[in-house]
Amino acid sequence: MSHPIPASEAERLTALARQQIMDTPPEAGFDRITALVARVLDVPYAAINFMDATRQWAKACHGMPRGSVPRGFAPCDWVVEGGQALIIDDMAGDSRFADTMAAPPPAGPGLHTYAGVPLKTQEGLSLGTLCVLDYKVREFGQRELDVMAALAEVVMDELALRSSTRDLTLARDQASTLRDLAQLMQRPMTPEDTAHQAMLILKDRLTFDWFALMCLTPTGSTSLHELTSSQGQQHLELLHQRIMNLQPLALQAILTQPVRFIDDYPVYEHASAELIAAGVQQAAWLHLSHSSHQQAFVLALVRFGERGAWATEERTLLEAAAHSVHVVLERTGHMQTLERAALTDSLTGLGNRRALDMALDEATQSGQPYTVAIIDLDGMKRVNDTLGHASGDMLLREFALQLHSPAVRAYRLGGDEYALLYLQGAETGTGLLLELVARASAHVRKAGYPASASTGVAGVPHDAADATSALRTADQRMYAHKRERKASREVANQEVSNQEGANQQVSAISF
Repeated sequence: MSHPIPASEAERLTALARQQIMDTPPEAGFDRITALVARVLDVPYAAINFMDATRQWAKACHGMPRGSVPRGFAPCDWVVEGGQALIIDDMAGDSRFADTMAAPPPAGPGLHTYAGVPLKTQEGLSLGTLCVLDYKVREFGQRELDVMAALAEVVMDELALRSSTRDLTLARDQASTLRDLAQLMQRPMTPEDTAHQAMLILKDRLTFDWFALMCLTPTGSTSLHELTSSQGQQHLELLHQRIMNLQPLALQAILTQPVRFIDDYPVYEHASAELIAAGVQQAAWLHLSHSSHQQAFVLALVRFGERGAWATEERTLLEAAAHSVHVVLERTGHMQTLERAALTDSLTGLGNRRALDMALDEATQSGQPYTVAIIDLDGMKRVNDTLGHASGDMLLREFALQLHSPAVRAYRLGGDEYALLYLQGAETGTGLLLELVARASAHVRKAGYPASASTGVAGVPHDAADATSALRTADQRMYAHKRERKASREVANQEVSNQEGANQQVSAISF
């Protein structure tokens, strides 16, 4: 015969679960209490029992082995449900415990006297009992109950100490993990490597079945790193199918929500029916970085079965991991911006001399043939003097815009000097580079600038053995081209002058 279940049973079970006491190994502190109460009350059996929804489980026993019995067999059930001490002088004569007396020894035949007091929390919830049993019929009075009540408080103190120790250990471990995550920000790693290391740090601190670093875009997702439990491994193909190919609404939800912890996945508005059927109960994602909701690097987690809601410490650790990787991503972005600035001409947006030197070094290391052109923009001084320096800057930009080509890299070396680099050999490079320069010259002249360009081209290894020699050869050829153009202009000017003189003589004779 069992006691009616009270309305506070759910609250009581929650409090019991928080203690994390059920099915734990023996502990000396609790064993000493049962030994003490047995000696003080002169009984053969004493136990500290905890009661979950279906069974009574002994944390500590004196005189009998630890174990569990169905809740209906246990006199302690009446103590827990009633919340008060209970004395039974002779269980054999009490109809409530007929089932108990039919149980195997030592719980059943031969036992007569039972006394138990509740193990109560500060909120008055009974988690279990401290109880004693005797083969003899005993008349326990208030003195015995007072002794047991005092020792029951010691049991609860022991539970509180155990809980505090667990909390301190958890706090210490969490602090250690947070420290390790913070140190990731100081290490020279790529953002992807940082995220992977964060996952490895967290894998022993979190409960998960699938843990992945993903890159999400509006057209799909990619898993960069992932960790799985045995259950997660069993469902890995399904996880890839459903999560790597998210429906548009689900994908948009993730892209637009930087952090989401889902405690009850089956009721999530974008839940997958297949994942629900597989047993997914919790999920979470945290953005590491995102840009205009078009791409997101995400830490994603999935849990199967009844694991409970995401704990506060789990959320804290995951958010700390996301922050660490986000800092590294930002730092990497800043470094890339600085590197681009250090390699870019601020006026034209072309690469600068340092960028050219680096590109030539890479080409030399690869051993590939290449062609380089040195260009001098003639007419800059005239434009600056007649139209102003703003027009001179505009001329430099307009000329630079025309040097862009898929196969060619363009650089401004300073002043009115440019360079072009063609990395696909020398046979077709010379003609392509000269064509680009001619197009740029024609463009600026058409735009009204009195300017043109002198160009020198050299290839490696066709014209020179290395980059330094190629630049020197191209520079020499550029100046030779400049002299040729100057000489051509002088000849043309002389011819014009001669023609004008002849015309003047004819006019004079005619007059």
